[in-house]
Amino acid sequence: MDQTVQYQDPDYFIIEDNEVTKPDNDSDSDSDFGSNTQVAIPNYWQSGSFRKNNKLMVHRIEEVTNDYMNVKRSFVNGMKNFEKHVEFVGIHRKNYEWSVIDEARVDAFRVFAAAVASRNGGDPNIKYGWYGGSREEIREILCHGFRRFENRSSSYGHGVYFSPANNPMASARSSMADSDGLMHILLCRLILGKPEAIPFGSRIDQPTSTEFNSGVDDISSPTKYIIWEPYMNTLVLPVFIVSFKADSSKTGDQQSVRMKRKPHLRFDVLMKHLANYISSSNMALINRQREAFYKNKISRHAFIRSLRMIAGDEVLRPIMKMFYGPQ
Repeated sequence: MDQTVQYQDPDYFIIEDNEVTKPDNDSDSDSDFGSNTQVAIPNYWQSGSFRKNNKLMVHRIEEVTNDYMNVKRSFVNGMKNFEKHVEFVGIHRKNYEWSVIDEARVDAFRVFAAAVASRNGGDPNIKYGWYGGSREEIREILCHGFRRFENRSSSYGHGVYFSPANNPMASARSSMADSDGLMHILLCRLILGKPEAIPFGSRIDQPTSTEFNSGVDDISSPTKYIIWEPYMNTLVLPVFIVSFKADSSKTGDQQSVRMKRKPHLRFDVLMKHLANYISSSNMALINRQREAFYKNKISRHAFIRSLRMIAGDEVLRPIMKMFYGPQ
């Protein structure tokens, strides 16, 4: 992200109430433990239309990762003044190992970044930018790249318009709710190189000279990044898909993104409580399982299942009840 990436402390791992209070089973899928949002992500992201050779076009981002925290923070902070109530739902990441063509797109992006950098003092000026659209449009972009959209605004010339990472609102307004009531917005990496200011009403479709690589509506404080049509699939790399829900217009002084506020039980807090009930050897076993989870050697569900087996539900459930309240 354009913002400084903050390290995610491994102890800042949230144990959800339903992960311990509900019956366990042997499945290892995400649906077994749910999300801490109340709106489920529809399974069309995992459907056949998003698969090729049994590979998914996108992967869901786990909530404990830096990518999740940074993208969510950028979106939520930038949507505080949106005219509708917004509920953050989840994030997926584009899988560029999905096809040979996608791998070629990544290689092309790197080649163009190096080429632009060589003409720009060694800096390709890569930024993140938001792009909103319907689910079908975003699917087409993920499958085939950007194309010319006749129904899009061209008030600053013919190109693809992105809003800066700290201002997703403009792009969110271009999003359309799907059949499940969810809206989706892309977060892309953009090679801006040396941008030029484009006046309102311009009809150009490429840089005015070889000195420039992209356009902006304002040099000092841009609200639009403009990638010209001839370069829209070489200077742009879609990375994340954010899903959210927006309902009726705000009234009064309600100006914040609606987030689900509830207590969070951190892993380190849980361990302090468990130390009063289980042996040091079992505490060490749990810590080893946690390390395996953070090194992606086991899934979250596998870790939670190990935690329950080692500590015992008869110990864990009273702690969860004390922290979250009666279920």
